Amino acid sequence: MSAPLTALRHFPGSFSVRPKGDLRGGGRRPVADVVRDLSRYRARYRTDGAFLGQVASSAAEFVYYRRLAAAAWGLGRGTLALNHGTVPHPSYARIADVLVTFEGTWETYRTSPLPPWTGTGARPCHLVYGVPAGVDPAAVRERGADLHCAVPGVGDHPWGTLPHTLEPA
Repeated sequence: MSAPLTALRHFPGSFSVRPKGDLRGGGRRPVADVVRDLSRYRARYRTDGAFLGQVASSAAEFVYYRRLAAAAWGLGRGTLALNHGTVPHPSYARIADVLVTFEGTWETYRTSPLPPWTGTGARPCHLVYGVPAGVDPAAVRERGADLHCAVPGVGDHPWGTLPHTLEPA
Protein backbone atom coordinates (compact mmCIF):
# COMPACT_ATOMS: atom_id res chain seq x y z
CA MET A 1 0.00 0.00 0.00
CA SER A 2 1.40 3.44 -0.91
CA ALA A 3 2.27 5.98 1.78
CA PRO A 4 -0.60 8.34 0.83
CA LEU A 5 -3.05 5.48 1.31
CA THR A 6 -1.41 4.47 4.55
CA ALA A 7 -1.61 8.07 5.71
CA LEU A 8 -5.36 8.18 5.16
CA ARG A 9 -5.60 5.45 7.80
CA HIS A 10 -3.98 7.59 10.53
CA PHE A 11 -6.66 10.20 11.10
CA PRO A 12 -8.83 9.20 14.07
CA GLY A 13 -12.50 9.48 13.28
CA SER A 14 -11.84 10.24 9.63
CA PHE A 15 -11.91 6.88 7.90
CA SER A 16 -11.91 3.23 8.69
CA VAL A 17 -8.58 1.44 8.83
CA ARG A 18 -9.38 -0.79 5.90
CA PRO A 19 -7.16 -0.40 2.81
CA LYS A 20 -8.12 1.78 -0.12
CA GLY A 21 -7.50 0.58 -3.68
CA ASP A 22 -4.92 2.76 -5.47
CA LEU A 23 -5.73 3.15 -9.17
CA ARG A 24 -3.59 5.12 -11.61
CA GLY A 25 -4.06 6.29 -15.14
CA GLY A 26 -6.56 9.08 -14.82
CA GLY A 27 -8.81 9.82 -17.77
CA ARG A 28 -6.64 7.86 -20.15
CA ARG A 29 -8.26 4.54 -19.19
CA PRO A 30 -11.68 3.36 -20.30
CA VAL A 31 -14.27 3.56 -17.52
CA ALA A 32 -14.97 -0.18 -17.82
CA ASP A 33 -11.29 -0.98 -17.14
CA VAL A 34 -11.21 1.18 -14.02
CA VAL A 35 -14.48 -0.31 -12.77
CA ARG A 36 -13.08 -3.82 -13.32
CA ASP A 37 -10.00 -2.87 -11.24
CA LEU A 38 -12.22 -1.42 -8.51
CA SER A 39 -14.11 -4.72 -8.37
CA ARG A 40 -10.89 -6.74 -8.28
CA TYR A 41 -9.42 -4.62 -5.48
CA ARG A 42 -12.59 -5.02 -3.48
CA ALA A 43 -12.67 -8.81 -3.93
CA ARG A 44 -8.96 -9.45 -3.47
CA TYR A 45 -8.00 -6.93 -0.77
CA ARG A 46 -11.38 -6.20 0.82
CA THR A 47 -10.98 -2.52 0.13
CA ASP A 48 -13.75 -0.23 1.21
CA GLY A 49 -12.63 2.79 -0.77
CA ALA A 50 -10.58 3.94 -3.71
CA PHE A 51 -7.73 6.37 -4.29
CA LEU A 52 -7.72 7.49 -7.93
CA GLY A 53 -4.41 8.98 -9.04
CA GLN A 54 -3.51 11.26 -11.93
CA VAL A 55 -6.98 12.82 -11.94
CA ALA A 56 -7.65 15.80 -14.22
CA SER A 57 -8.59 19.06 -12.54
CA SER A 58 -10.57 20.98 -15.16
CA ALA A 59 -14.32 21.09 -15.61
CA ALA A 60 -13.91 19.67 -19.14
CA GLU A 61 -12.98 16.21 -17.81
CA PHE A 62 -15.47 16.19 -14.93
CA VAL A 63 -18.08 13.98 -16.66
CA TYR A 64 -15.56 11.12 -16.96
CA TYR A 65 -14.76 11.27 -13.24
CA ARG A 66 -18.42 11.60 -12.30
CA ARG A 67 -18.99 8.29 -14.12
CA LEU A 68 -16.09 6.68 -12.23
CA ALA A 69 -17.40 8.00 -8.91
CA ALA A 70 -20.89 6.68 -9.63
CA ALA A 71 -19.39 3.27 -10.41
CA ALA A 72 -17.30 3.35 -7.22
CA TRP A 73 -20.32 4.23 -5.09
CA GLY A 74 -22.34 1.54 -6.91
CA LEU A 75 -19.70 -1.02 -5.90
CA GLY A 76 -20.18 -0.03 -2.27
CA ARG A 77 -17.12 2.16 -1.84
CA GLY A 78 -17.02 3.85 1.55
CA THR A 79 -14.39 6.47 0.76
CA LEU A 80 -13.36 7.97 -2.56
CA ALA A 81 -10.18 10.05 -2.83
CA LEU A 82 -9.19 11.83 -6.04
CA ASN A 83 -5.57 12.90 -6.50
CA HIS A 84 -5.48 15.96 -8.73
CA GLY A 85 -2.18 17.17 -7.28
CA THR A 86 -3.49 20.70 -7.68
CA VAL A 87 -6.68 22.57 -6.85
CA PRO A 88 -9.42 21.15 -9.10
CA HIS A 89 -12.61 22.69 -10.36
CA PRO A 90 -15.05 22.88 -7.39
CA SER A 91 -17.46 20.42 -9.05
CA TYR A 92 -15.14 17.53 -8.10
CA ALA A 93 -16.03 18.10 -4.44
CA ARG A 94 -19.53 16.79 -5.19
CA ILE A 95 -18.25 13.33 -6.15
CA ALA A 96 -15.46 12.56 -3.66
CA ASP A 97 -14.74 12.47 0.05
CA VAL A 98 -11.11 13.60 -0.31
CA LEU A 99 -9.43 15.75 -2.95
CA VAL A 100 -5.64 15.95 -3.14
CA THR A 101 -5.17 19.65 -3.88
CA PHE A 102 -1.36 19.60 -3.65
CA GLU A 103 1.26 16.97 -4.43
CA GLY A 104 4.91 17.97 -4.62
CA THR A 105 8.18 18.65 -2.87
CA TRP A 106 8.57 20.25 0.54
CA GLU A 107 10.54 23.10 -1.03
CA THR A 108 7.70 23.90 -3.46
CA TYR A 109 5.12 23.49 -0.72
CA ARG A 110 6.98 25.75 1.67
CA THR A 111 7.79 28.55 -0.77
CA SER A 112 4.87 28.69 -3.21
CA PRO A 113 1.49 30.25 -2.61
CA LEU A 114 -1.23 27.62 -2.73
CA PRO A 115 -4.48 28.56 -4.41
CA PRO A 116 -7.28 28.47 -1.85
CA TRP A 117 -9.71 25.57 -1.91
CA THR A 118 -13.15 27.02 -2.52
CA GLY A 119 -15.15 23.82 -2.87
CA THR A 120 -17.42 22.35 -0.25
CA GLY A 121 -18.11 18.75 0.64
CA ALA A 122 -14.77 17.03 0.12
CA ARG A 123 -11.82 17.30 2.48
CA PRO A 124 -8.63 18.79 0.99
CA CYS A 125 -5.48 16.68 1.30
CA HIS A 126 -1.84 17.60 0.68
CA LEU A 127 0.82 15.03 -0.25
CA VAL A 128 4.29 16.41 0.38
CA TYR A 129 7.60 14.61 -0.15
CA GLY A 130 11.21 15.47 0.60
CA VAL A 131 10.18 16.68 4.06
CA PRO A 132 13.15 17.06 6.44
CA ALA A 133 13.14 15.55 9.92
CA GLY A 134 11.83 17.82 12.64
CA VAL A 135 9.15 19.53 10.56
CA ASP A 136 6.03 20.00 12.65
CA PRO A 137 3.03 18.32 10.97
CA ALA A 138 1.02 21.40 11.94
CA ALA A 139 2.95 23.25 9.22
CA VAL A 140 1.01 21.22 6.67
CA ARG A 141 -2.36 21.68 8.35
CA GLU A 142 -1.76 25.44 8.50
CA ARG A 143 -1.65 25.48 4.70
CA GLY A 144 -5.28 24.36 4.51
CA ALA A 145 -5.08 20.56 4.48
CA ASP A 146 -7.63 18.63 6.51
CA LEU A 147 -5.59 15.51 5.69
CA HIS A 148 -1.96 15.19 4.75
CA CYS A 149 0.94 12.86 4.18
CA ALA A 150 4.42 14.34 4.52
CA VAL A 151 7.28 11.91 3.85
CA PRO A 152 11.07 12.23 3.65
CA GLY A 153 11.31 10.26 0.39
CA VAL A 154 12.56 11.81 -2.85
CA GLY A 155 13.12 10.67 -6.42
CA ASP A 156 10.90 8.58 -8.66
CA HIS A 157 9.02 6.91 -5.80
CA PRO A 158 9.05 9.17 -2.71
CA TRP A 159 6.04 7.35 -1.23
CA GLY A 160 8.16 4.30 -0.38
CA THR A 161 9.07 5.95 2.93
CA LEU A 162 7.06 6.51 6.07
CA PRO A 163 6.42 9.95 7.53
CA HIS A 164 9.01 10.82 10.20
CA THR A 165 6.32 10.64 12.89
CA LEU A 166 5.63 6.96 12.02
CA GLU A 167 9.25 5.81 11.97
CA PRO A 168 10.35 3.49 14.79
CA ALA A 169 12.16 5.25 17.65
